[in-house]
Amino acid sequence: MKHGVWTLSALLAAAALSLAAPAGASTFLAMEREELVAQAEAVVLGRVVEVSSFWNREHTAILTEATFEVEDAVVGVAPAYLTLRTFGGRVGDQLIVAHGFPRFVLNEKLLLFLEPERDGAHKVLGYLQGQYRVRNDAQGRPIAEPLLDTGAHILRRDGTLAPAPRPAPLAELSGQLREIAGRLGRPAVR
Repeated sequence: MKHGVWTLSALLAAAALSLAAPAGASTFLAMEREELVAQAEAVVLGRVVEVSSFWNREHTAILTEATFEVEDAVVGVAPAYLTLRTFGGRVGDQLIVAHGFPRFVLNEKLLLFLEPERDGAHKVLGYLQGQYRVRNDAQGRPIAEPLLDTGAHILRRDGTLAPAPRPAPLAELSGQLREIAGRLGRPAVR
């Protein structure tokens, strides 16, 4: 379904998703790690160094942009700094909460699956499925923690609820992503 091409099966899956989700919830189609790696321009590890929210040109939605400092390209190639964009945010006393969409917090360390925007910015591929917060466990080891949102539903193609992703040691997850990239013919860059 890349580049706006919808197949009949994709349209039927989208219709099933709209019927399966409770009203008011954001619903997303589940993506396997292999899909995320195959479709991502790059998978990067780094830190949010700046965050700002603003109204779009039409003044109909609030968007948030973050400057992201790339520390490691786990898969693919990425510049040292890039601009991330997502739907939602706060401007003055106006707040748009976009369930299931990435959120960026200043100084937060993240592992991200990137998808390019037309203007050179990037978005997170797979919405929250492509964003992991990196934190240290009790022993000081980095853990990649999926960001879950209770206002969003991730459904399989058959319309059933996908299982929640689990935290994993960062080194283990990075190794898995590099292995998947190699299997897919996408050499990992170290």
